[in-house]
Amino acid sequence: MTTRTIAARLVEHGAVPVVEEVELAEPGVGEVLVDMCYGSLNPLDTYVIQGAVGGQAALPRTVGVEGVGLSEGRPVVVHGGGLGVIWDGVWAGKVVAPKDALVPVPSSVSLEAAAAAAVVGTTAIRAAVDVGRVSAVDRVLVLGATGGVGQAVISLALSAGAQVWGQTASADKAKAITDLGADPVQAASPEELLQEADEIVPTVVFDALGGGYTVAAVELLTEHGRLVSYGASAGAESTLPIRTVYRKNLTISGYGGMGESPDRLRGGTELALRALADGSMTIPVHEVRPLQEVGTALATLKGRGGAGKILLDLRDGTSATA
Repeated sequence: MTTRTIAARLVEHGAVPVVEEVELAEPGVGEVLVDMCYGSLNPLDTYVIQGAVGGQAALPRTVGVEGVGLSEGRPVVVHGGGLGVIWDGVWAGKVVAPKDALVPVPSSVSLEAAAAAAVVGTTAIRAAVDVGRVSAVDRVLVLGATGGVGQAVISLALSAGAQVWGQTASADKAKAITDLGADPVQAASPEELLQEADEIVPTVVFDALGGGYTVAAVELLTEHGRLVSYGASAGAESTLPIRTVYRKNLTISGYGGMGESPDRLRGGTELALRALADGSMTIPVHEVRPLQEVGTALATLKGRGGAGKILLDLRDGTSATA
């Protein structure tokens, strides 16, 4: 039996994936065929497309590191096992995936939210709960607050009872922050952040931006404050005022999913799905585009357009089985 599907294929590093029909191999030992529903776009996918991650893996191959689909009629998150990095990924109507890469989705969690649980959800859970240890006594400032992880961190901090502010460079995105129940801080530069957030004196700063924003975060934090870094979209290097760091007794920590073991990644996905199910975490979706519009979706991601996650609708990406 031959299974064919429509997939977004990386043909050349740096180029927009090509949507075309491919033939899938039969599932081997420990593998299953999954009917995909949605795929989530992440910065990691752009690194893979550029060749900065998984650049030595053979081309062409299907892109996409996470998504949600149906296995034997039951909804599952599909992530891990090298999918979308060194092996064919999940941006396709059907995928052959290791059983270990599947995590069941609770019935109360929407497929759209589940599609982003493995990367955004795990990062938010690990950053806010495990590393940041947010509680009701905290004043939390989230940098890059309208990104997928930023919004999820805001929801977790609010659920913990903390007072929360979210930074955005755009007035158009401030509503996404207030809709979650946090106070917006509009700052398009580290200098503006220092001015606009001067009176907050946060106990915890979650930093998805890096560069000069990390320096500003150090200046803003109260004594014994915590800085949690999980991104560098505004700059990969920062020169910190070390005297300020040690005189304030600051704690600077980081979280990155690429360094996690498969068991930790799976455990993080399970925790994220649990938080989505009990309502303590929210992952807003900005837009859903058909697989054929993967180029437009990637351009929106790179341009930081909109607030929330961008998904690909994969449900029409299946052709006949012969």
